[in-house]
Amino acid sequence: MRTLVLSDLHIGSKGCNPEEILALLKEEKADRYILVGDIIDGWLFKRYKSFTYDQVKVIRRFLKISKDKEIIWIAGNHDEFLRKFIPLEIGNIKICDEFIENGIWFCHGDRYDGIVKMAWLGKLGSIGYDLAIVLDRLLKRSGVKTSLSKYLKDNVKAAVSFLVNFENEMVRQAKKRNCHTVVCGHLHNPADKKIDGVRYVNTGDYVENRTKTIYNPEYNTISVYNHGERINNRHPL
Repeated sequence: MRTLVLSDLHIGSKGCNPEEILALLKEEKADRYILVGDIIDGWLFKRYKSFTYDQVKVIRRFLKISKDKEIIWIAGNHDEFLRKFIPLEIGNIKICDEFIENGIWFCHGDRYDGIVKMAWLGKLGSIGYDLAIVLDRLLKRSGVKTSLSKYLKDNVKAAVSFLVNFENEMVRQAKKRNCHTVVCGHLHNPADKKIDGVRYVNTGDYVENRTKTIYNPEYNTISVYNHGERINNRHPL
């Protein structure tokens, strides 16, 4: 069962890339979809009050896919409004807080991030990050290659790193669940590495990194691709 795993699409934000997402959903022929949180950006939707036409097309595309394919949608902090209704099934769409299969723990990861625990700081950072994305795109048109949004996000995370070592905490939580692998999103930082005997996979995002993860339970494989290039995949499940 070829499974396409995505996270952090942030539909409703200025940083969303609906055209690229639609192209991905068209080219990837998956049997199942696992959405690892922050698919809809509820925080920024409240600010902007509307979706763009192309963003609506992405939502419609997922609904169309769900007519004959299973979609497991794990809530994140930006689509935390879903958590009020968990567990919930709407046709082939299953909404949950986490999902475990074959010793693999799928979750968004926000519950283990010190910034998000300070809700006001997390929301303030979200607005700043979204504005930085807009400025990035303007700068890139002028030939500037440095990513302002990535710089800001990395440095905000570093400022509170003493609160939570995110990767190590995710590994600890995976062990508590007797899982050998954790697949999460949230940090917008695609990764595939072994930490203390547990495989840590971060599904990145589709705002800056254009990350997709292919999971095939029949062959027991997970592959992470960033901008179409396969990243470190030397760790068997």
